[in-house]
Amino acid sequence: MNKLNPITIGIIALLLVLLVFNFIPDQESKPIQQKIQTVIKTKPSTQETQETQETQETNNMLIQKNLDFLEENLQLLKENLEPKTKPLPTTPNPESLAKETNTPKTTQICQRTKPQLAIIIDDISNYTQYRRLQEIPYKITPSFFPKTIASKNTPQIAATAPFYMVHLPLEALNFYQKEHLWLFSNDSKQIIQDRIQAIKKDFPNLTYINNHTGSKFTQDPNAMQNLLAVLNENKITFVDSRTTPKTKTALYYKNNPTASLNPCQNTPFLERNIFLDNELNISKITQNFIKAIETAKSKGYAIAIGHPHKETILALKNASEYLQKSGVEAVYINELIIP
Repeated sequence: MNKLNPITIGIIALLLVLLVFNFIPDQESKPIQQKIQTVIKTKPSTQETQETQETQETNNMLIQKNLDFLEENLQLLKENLEPKTKPLPTTPNPESLAKETNTPKTTQICQRTKPQLAIIIDDISNYTQYRRLQEIPYKITPSFFPKTIASKNTPQIAATAPFYMVHLPLEALNFYQKEHLWLFSNDSKQIIQDRIQAIKKDFPNLTYINNHTGSKFTQDPNAMQNLLAVLNENKITFVDSRTTPKTKTALYYKNNPTASLNPCQNTPFLERNIFLDNELNISKITQNFIKAIETAKSKGYAIAIGHPHKETILALKNASEYLQKSGVEAVYINELIIP
Protein backbone atom coordinates (compact mmCIF):
# COMPACT_ATOMS: atom_id res chain seq x y z
CA MET A 1 0.00 0.00 0.00
CA ASN A 2 1.41 3.33 -0.95
CA LYS A 3 2.14 5.88 1.74
CA LEU A 4 -0.18 8.90 1.97
CA ASN A 5 1.02 12.00 0.26
CA PRO A 6 1.86 14.80 2.73
CA ILE A 7 -0.48 17.10 0.82
CA THR A 8 -3.30 14.60 1.26
CA ILE A 9 -2.58 14.41 4.96
CA GLY A 10 -2.69 18.20 5.20
CA ILE A 11 -6.04 18.36 3.43
CA ILE A 12 -7.51 15.73 5.76
CA ALA A 13 -6.22 17.62 8.80
CA LEU A 14 -7.78 20.87 7.53
CA LEU A 15 -11.12 19.17 6.98
CA LEU A 16 -11.03 17.82 10.53
CA VAL A 17 -10.35 21.29 11.91
CA LEU A 18 -13.26 22.75 9.93
CA LEU A 19 -15.60 20.04 11.13
CA VAL A 20 -14.68 20.69 14.76
CA PHE A 21 -15.21 24.46 14.57
CA ASN A 22 -18.40 24.34 12.48
CA PHE A 23 -20.41 21.66 14.27
CA ILE A 24 -19.26 21.12 17.82
CA PRO A 25 -19.65 24.76 19.02
CA ASP A 26 -23.08 24.97 17.39
CA GLN A 27 -24.28 21.83 19.15
CA GLU A 28 -22.96 23.02 22.51
CA SER A 29 -24.39 26.50 22.17
CA LYS A 30 -27.92 25.36 21.35
CA PRO A 31 -28.95 24.43 24.93
CA ILE A 32 -27.46 27.70 26.19
CA GLN A 33 -29.50 29.67 23.66
CA GLN A 34 -32.60 27.76 24.69
CA LYS A 35 -31.93 28.61 28.35
CA ILE A 36 -31.52 32.28 27.53
CA GLN A 37 -34.76 32.31 25.54
CA THR A 38 -36.53 30.49 28.41
CA VAL A 39 -35.30 33.05 30.93
CA ILE A 40 -36.44 35.90 28.68
CA LYS A 41 -39.87 34.34 28.30
CA THR A 42 -40.33 33.56 32.01
CA LYS A 43 -39.26 36.99 33.19
CA PRO A 44 -42.02 39.43 32.17
CA SER A 45 -41.25 43.03 31.49
CA THR A 46 -42.15 45.79 33.97
CA GLN A 47 -44.98 46.90 31.68
CA GLU A 48 -46.39 43.36 31.51
CA THR A 49 -46.23 43.07 35.32
CA GLN A 50 -48.06 46.37 35.76
CA GLU A 51 -50.73 45.38 33.26
CA THR A 52 -51.21 42.05 35.05
CA GLN A 53 -51.63 43.80 38.42
CA GLU A 54 -54.15 46.27 36.98
CA THR A 55 -56.10 43.42 35.41
CA GLN A 56 -56.16 41.57 38.73
CA GLU A 57 -57.34 44.68 40.60
CA THR A 58 -60.13 45.18 38.06
CA ASN A 59 -61.16 41.56 38.39
CA ASN A 60 -61.18 41.87 42.19
CA MET A 61 -63.45 44.92 41.96
CA LEU A 62 -65.83 43.12 39.63
CA ILE A 63 -65.86 40.08 41.91
CA GLN A 64 -66.69 42.26 44.92
CA LYS A 65 -69.50 43.97 43.04
CA ASN A 66 -70.91 40.62 42.07
CA LEU A 67 -70.66 39.39 45.65
CA ASP A 68 -72.51 42.47 46.89
CA PHE A 69 -75.17 41.97 44.24
CA LEU A 70 -75.56 38.30 45.12
CA GLU A 71 -75.74 39.01 48.83
CA GLU A 72 -78.50 41.55 48.36
CA ASN A 73 -80.56 39.41 46.03
CA LEU A 74 -80.05 36.20 47.99
CA GLN A 75 -81.36 37.98 51.06
CA LEU A 76 -84.41 39.14 49.15
CA LEU A 77 -84.95 35.64 47.81
CA LYS A 78 -84.64 34.15 51.28
CA GLU A 79 -87.23 36.58 52.64
CA ASN A 80 -89.63 35.83 49.79
CA LEU A 81 -89.32 32.08 50.36
CA GLU A 82 -89.57 32.16 54.14
CA PRO A 83 -93.03 32.15 55.75
CA LYS A 84 -94.24 35.63 56.41
CA THR A 85 -93.60 36.61 60.01
CA LYS A 86 -95.90 38.75 62.05
CA PRO A 87 -94.94 42.43 62.03
CA LEU A 88 -93.37 43.95 65.07
CA PRO A 89 -95.93 45.21 67.62
CA THR A 90 -97.07 48.77 67.11
CA THR A 91 -99.49 51.06 68.84
CA PRO A 92 -102.95 49.43 68.61
CA ASN A 93 -105.23 50.84 65.96
CA PRO A 94 -108.34 52.07 67.81
CA GLU A 95 -110.76 50.78 65.18
CA SER A 96 -109.32 47.26 65.07
CA LEU A 97 -109.03 47.19 68.86
CA ALA A 98 -112.68 48.15 69.21
CA LYS A 99 -113.71 45.33 66.85
CA GLU A 100 -111.60 42.75 68.70
CA THR A 101 -112.86 43.68 72.17
CA ASN A 102 -116.39 44.64 71.10
CA THR A 103 -116.01 47.84 73.08
CA PRO A 104 -116.44 51.37 71.76
CA LYS A 105 -113.41 53.48 70.96
CA THR A 106 -112.19 55.59 73.84
CA THR A 107 -109.98 58.65 73.81
CA GLN A 108 -107.76 57.00 76.40
CA ILE A 109 -106.25 54.74 73.70
CA CYS A 110 -104.99 57.84 71.91
CA GLN A 111 -103.34 59.50 74.89
CA ARG A 112 -99.57 59.89 75.01
CA THR A 113 -97.65 58.67 78.02
CA LYS A 114 -94.48 60.51 76.95
CA PRO A 115 -93.33 62.84 74.15
CA GLN A 116 -92.99 61.12 70.77
CA LEU A 117 -90.41 61.40 67.99
CA ALA A 118 -90.99 59.99 64.51
CA ILE A 119 -87.80 59.74 62.44
CA ILE A 120 -88.25 59.23 58.70
CA ILE A 121 -85.32 58.07 56.56
CA ASP A 122 -85.95 59.06 52.94
CA ASP A 123 -84.49 57.81 49.64
CA ILE A 124 -84.56 54.08 50.42
CA SER A 125 -84.09 52.32 47.07
CA ASN A 126 -82.47 48.95 47.87
CA TYR A 127 -82.12 46.28 50.51
CA THR A 128 -78.61 47.38 51.56
CA GLN A 129 -79.94 50.78 52.63
CA TYR A 130 -82.91 49.24 54.43
CA ARG A 131 -80.63 46.77 56.22
CA ARG A 132 -78.56 49.69 57.56
CA LEU A 133 -81.69 51.11 59.18
CA GLN A 134 -82.15 47.86 61.06
CA GLU A 135 -78.87 48.51 62.84
CA ILE A 136 -80.55 51.38 64.70
CA PRO A 137 -82.02 49.95 67.94
CA TYR A 138 -85.26 51.96 67.91
CA LYS A 139 -88.13 52.63 65.54
CA ILE A 140 -87.29 54.35 62.26
CA THR A 141 -89.83 54.91 59.47
CA PRO A 142 -88.35 54.00 56.07
CA SER A 143 -89.64 56.01 53.10
CA PHE A 144 -89.16 54.00 49.89
CA PHE A 145 -88.85 55.39 46.39
CA PRO A 146 -91.65 54.15 44.11
CA LYS A 147 -90.72 51.27 41.84
CA THR A 148 -88.55 52.36 38.89
CA ILE A 149 -85.50 51.01 37.09
CA ALA A 150 -83.37 52.53 39.88
CA SER A 151 -85.49 51.12 42.71
CA LYS A 152 -87.04 48.00 41.22
CA ASN A 153 -87.16 45.96 44.46
CA THR A 154 -88.69 48.53 46.81
CA PRO A 155 -92.19 46.96 46.85
CA GLN A 156 -90.74 43.58 47.91
CA ILE A 157 -88.52 45.19 50.55
CA ALA A 158 -91.40 47.28 51.90
CA ALA A 159 -93.48 44.12 52.29
CA THR A 160 -90.99 42.93 54.93
CA ALA A 161 -91.11 46.16 56.96
CA PRO A 162 -93.27 46.53 60.09
CA PHE A 163 -94.27 49.95 58.73
CA TYR A 164 -93.20 52.07 55.76
CA MET A 165 -93.95 55.14 53.66
CA VAL A 166 -93.45 56.03 50.00
CA HIS A 167 -91.16 58.90 49.03
CA LEU A 168 -92.96 60.59 46.11
CA PRO A 169 -90.82 62.59 43.62
CA LEU A 170 -92.40 66.01 43.01
CA GLU A 171 -91.14 68.72 40.68
CA ALA A 172 -88.35 70.90 42.07
CA LEU A 173 -87.30 74.40 41.07
CA ASN A 174 -83.72 73.56 40.09
CA PHE A 175 -83.28 69.82 40.40
CA TYR A 176 -84.10 66.72 38.36
CA GLN A 177 -83.14 63.04 38.43
CA LYS A 178 -84.04 61.15 35.28
CA GLU A 179 -84.23 57.77 37.02
CA HIS A 180 -87.43 58.79 38.85
CA LEU A 181 -91.01 59.16 37.61
CA TRP A 182 -92.01 62.70 38.52
CA LEU A 183 -95.25 64.51 39.14
CA PHE A 184 -95.12 68.03 37.72
CA SER A 185 -96.98 71.10 38.91
CA ASN A 186 -98.95 71.35 35.64
CA ASP A 187 -100.09 67.70 35.71
CA SER A 188 -103.84 67.17 35.66
CA LYS A 189 -105.69 65.58 38.52
CA GLN A 190 -106.19 62.48 36.35
CA ILE A 191 -102.44 62.11 35.77
CA ILE A 192 -101.88 62.38 39.52
CA GLN A 193 -104.67 59.88 40.18
CA ASP A 194 -103.16 57.37 37.73
CA ARG A 195 -99.73 57.72 39.34
CA ILE A 196 -101.02 57.22 42.87
CA GLN A 197 -103.09 54.23 41.77
CA ALA A 198 -100.00 52.65 40.20
CA ILE A 199 -98.02 53.20 43.40
CA LYS A 200 -100.82 51.71 45.49
CA LYS A 201 -100.78 48.64 43.28
CA ASP A 202 -97.09 48.15 44.09
CA PHE A 203 -97.52 49.07 47.77
CA PRO A 204 -100.96 47.75 48.75
CA ASN A 205 -100.59 48.61 52.47
CA LEU A 206 -99.55 52.20 51.81
CA THR A 207 -101.08 54.77 54.17
CA TYR A 208 -98.48 57.59 54.32
CA ILE A 209 -96.54 59.49 51.64
CA ASN A 210 -93.99 62.29 51.89
CA ASN A 211 -92.42 64.31 49.09
CA HIS A 212 -89.01 63.89 47.48
CA THR A 213 -87.88 67.44 46.58
CA GLY A 214 -90.99 69.34 45.36
CA SER A 215 -89.89 72.93 45.93
CA LYS A 216 -91.85 73.96 42.80
CA PHE A 217 -94.78 71.56 43.08
CA THR A 218 -95.64 72.15 46.75
CA GLN A 219 -95.73 75.94 46.42
CA ASP A 220 -98.26 75.71 43.57
CA PRO A 221 -101.81 75.95 45.05
CA ASN A 222 -103.48 74.16 42.13
CA ALA A 223 -100.95 71.34 42.11
CA MET A 224 -101.36 70.77 45.84
CA GLN A 225 -105.16 71.00 45.52
CA ASN A 226 -105.07 68.10 43.06
CA LEU A 227 -102.48 66.02 44.91
CA LEU A 228 -103.99 66.28 48.40
CA ALA A 229 -107.50 65.62 47.09
CA VAL A 230 -106.28 62.47 45.30
CA LEU A 231 -104.34 61.26 48.35
CA ASN A 232 -107.38 61.75 50.59
CA GLU A 233 -109.56 59.82 48.12
CA ASN A 234 -107.03 56.97 48.27
CA LYS A 235 -106.86 57.10 52.08
CA ILE A 236 -103.23 58.19 52.15
CA THR A 237 -101.92 60.78 54.62
CA PHE A 238 -99.47 63.34 53.26
CA VAL A 239 -96.43 64.29 55.34
CA ASP A 240 -94.97 67.55 54.05
CA SER A 241 -91.17 67.32 53.92
CA ARG A 242 -91.09 71.13 53.75
CA THR A 243 -88.49 71.42 51.01
CA THR A 244 -89.62 75.05 50.66
CA PRO A 245 -91.02 77.51 53.22
CA LYS A 246 -93.58 78.50 50.55
CA THR A 247 -95.38 75.15 50.65
CA LYS A 248 -99.18 75.40 50.31
CA THR A 249 -100.13 72.30 52.33
CA ALA A 250 -101.41 74.30 55.30
CA LEU A 251 -103.36 76.61 52.96
CA TYR A 252 -105.10 73.62 51.36
CA TYR A 253 -106.30 72.26 54.71
CA LYS A 254 -107.39 75.72 55.79
CA ASN A 255 -109.57 76.06 52.69
CA ASN A 256 -110.61 72.39 52.65
CA PRO A 257 -111.34 71.15 56.18
CA THR A 258 -110.53 67.45 56.11
CA ALA A 259 -110.90 64.75 58.74
CA SER A 260 -107.73 62.88 59.65
CA LEU A 261 -107.48 59.35 58.30
CA ASN A 262 -105.82 58.28 61.56
CA PRO A 263 -108.19 58.37 64.58
CA CYS A 264 -105.29 59.18 66.93
CA GLN A 265 -104.15 62.14 64.86
CA ASN A 266 -106.58 64.98 65.27
CA THR A 267 -105.26 66.77 62.19
CA PRO A 268 -104.56 65.66 58.62
CA PHE A 269 -101.73 68.19 58.44
CA LEU A 270 -98.36 66.60 59.22
CA GLU A 271 -95.06 68.28 58.42
CA ARG A 272 -91.37 67.84 59.04
CA ASN A 273 -89.98 69.76 62.01
CA ILE A 274 -86.25 68.98 61.74
CA PHE A 275 -83.88 67.99 58.93
CA LEU A 276 -81.17 65.82 60.46
CA ASP A 277 -78.48 65.72 57.80
CA ASN A 278 -78.36 68.84 55.67
CA GLU A 279 -74.68 68.68 56.60
CA LEU A 280 -72.97 65.28 56.46
CA ASN A 281 -71.19 65.76 59.74
CA ILE A 282 -71.81 63.40 62.66
CA SER A 283 -71.54 66.20 65.22
CA LYS A 284 -74.05 68.39 63.30
CA ILE A 285 -76.45 65.47 62.82
CA THR A 286 -76.28 64.72 66.54
CA GLN A 287 -77.03 68.36 67.35
CA ASN A 288 -80.08 68.24 65.07
CA PHE A 289 -81.18 64.98 66.71
CA ILE A 290 -81.02 66.66 70.13
CA LYS A 291 -82.99 69.59 68.69
CA ALA A 292 -85.67 67.14 67.49
CA ILE A 293 -85.92 65.67 70.99
CA GLU A 294 -86.29 69.13 72.52
CA THR A 295 -89.02 69.93 69.97
CA ALA A 296 -90.84 66.75 70.94
CA LYS A 297 -90.65 67.66 74.61
CA SER A 298 -92.04 71.15 74.07
CA LYS A 299 -94.67 70.23 71.45
CA GLY A 300 -95.54 66.69 72.58
CA TYR A 301 -94.29 65.19 69.32
CA ALA A 302 -91.86 65.91 66.50
CA ILE A 303 -91.10 64.67 62.99
CA ALA A 304 -87.48 64.50 61.84
CA ILE A 305 -86.21 63.52 58.38
CA GLY A 306 -82.83 62.12 57.38
CA HIS A 307 -81.24 60.00 54.66
CA PRO A 308 -79.41 56.65 54.57
CA HIS A 309 -75.94 58.19 54.71
CA LYS A 310 -73.35 56.36 56.78
CA GLU A 311 -72.89 59.50 58.90
CA THR A 312 -76.62 59.67 59.64
CA ILE A 313 -76.87 55.98 60.54
CA LEU A 314 -73.84 56.18 62.82
CA ALA A 315 -75.11 59.33 64.55
CA LEU A 316 -78.53 57.75 65.19
CA LYS A 317 -76.96 54.56 66.52
CA ASN A 318 -74.68 56.51 68.83
CA ALA A 319 -77.64 58.56 70.12
CA SER A 320 -79.54 55.48 71.31
CA GLU A 321 -78.65 55.88 74.99
CA TYR A 322 -79.32 59.62 74.87
CA LEU A 323 -82.78 58.98 73.44
CA GLN A 324 -83.54 56.39 76.09
CA LYS A 325 -82.58 58.76 78.90
CA SER A 326 -84.39 61.74 77.35
CA GLY A 327 -87.85 60.43 78.17
CA VAL A 328 -88.89 60.73 74.51
CA GLU A 329 -90.31 57.69 72.73
CA ALA A 330 -89.30 56.82 69.17
CA VAL A 331 -92.38 55.78 67.14
CA TYR A 332 -93.42 55.11 63.57
CA ILE A 333 -95.16 58.04 61.87
CA ASN A 334 -98.56 56.31 62.10
CA GLU A 335 -98.14 55.93 65.88
CA LEU A 336 -97.94 59.64 66.54
CA ILE A 337 -100.75 60.76 68.82
CA ILE A 338 -101.87 64.30 68.06
CA PRO A 339 -104.77 65.40 70.29
